[in-house]
Amino acid sequence: MGKNILKRGFIIGVVCMFLSTICLPVLANEEKPDLIIEDIITKPDNPIEDIYYCRVKNVGNGTVTADEFIDVHITVKRLFLGIFPFRTVRSYQVGGQGSNGLPPGGTRDILFSYESDLPVYGIYRYTCLVNPHLSIDESNYGNNVFSKTYNAFFGYG
Repeated sequence: MGKNILKRGFIIGVVCMFLSTICLPVLANEEKPDLIIEDIITKPDNPIEDIYYCRVKNVGNGTVTADEFIDVHITVKRLFLGIFPFRTVRSYQVGGQGSNGLPPGGTRDILFSYESDLPVYGIYRYTCLVNPHLSIDESNYGNNVFSKTYNAFFGYG
């Protein structure tokens, strides 16, 4: 009978340890922001050209606001046959600052290019990576990349 109590106690202890390793990280992640790139959008600047923005969203479940300054790394690659990236045209970093940070559910548009700075002819993939240096502590870094393909055969995409 003494051995049964030890076995049960050992099994219950192992089960509790296993459950704590699964549940505790989930609880710890709830109070962190989670930044994503929601889309690449354009807004008219004047009658001649548009401005291109990355729309950053904080999809975190907690109440923690992301930092005021958010970095985004932009890579523009030319695609061969519209499928295979074969040449990096531009690679640079931009940032956007907001007055009280980025609260959960909030969005911020970060300017990354004027239409006149974009490639004129060909098929290109624009890739935006928010928080490239991991300077903002997030609950999920795996969803920080967004890509979109543009066709620019008759001028700007």
